[in-house]
Amino acid sequence: MRNRWNRCRALLLAGLMAFGAGHVSGAGAAEYSYRTNERDEVVMRLSGRITSMDGAIFLAEVREHEPRIIELEGPGGDMLSAVRIGVIIHERYLRTHAVGTCLSACAYIWISGLKMIADEGVEISNHLPVAIQGASVGRPDDKTIAIFGWYLGKLNISVEMMSAFLDAAMGPGVDGNGYFDMLAFASYWNAPIEMRVPAPTYAAIE
Repeated sequence: MRNRWNRCRALLLAGLMAFGAGHVSGAGAAEYSYRTNERDEVVMRLSGRITSMDGAIFLAEVREHEPRIIELEGPGGDMLSAVRIGVIIHERYLRTHAVGTCLSACAYIWISGLKMIADEGVEISNHLPVAIQGASVGRPDDKTIAIFGWYLGKLNISVEMMSAFLDAAMGPGVDGNGYFDMLAFASYWNAPIEMRVPAPTYAAIE
């Protein structure tokens, strides 16, 4: 087991060198906005597609605004940025709140919260990280699997839960690494989830 994790760590470092902070895609970053809640906590809303720039941007935004809750919605995006964002959330004990459809990289970010909150009726779906093609196409390569394993370990998810995650994504009867329901999986995992009635819209703060 130690050799497997050492191999994962080596592959992760190779991935960081290949996709480091200097790599910027042509697409724009995700959208960031802020408000305060009834407890006067700063809530950051992160929405849209996660790009290769968002790991660094998210860290800068967190340092400037010091949010306690990260609201999430989006179609997914860059896995390495999602991992960086998730680690920042995990290390700062922030809560995550899925307020709209949250797929792929968005769902990976959602599971990093000290508490995971979800509005009733939202879809939170995931699949194993695949380098470029996305869900239901191909199989993950060594680099993305290494990042995946390291990340789940960083979030203190047990080997047993990792195996269950793999079964949900690629087990018997699962077709080609398709999406699966992260809410259902998180309930099985006995994760700290709170379901909420969707809140009214609040005015953003500058």
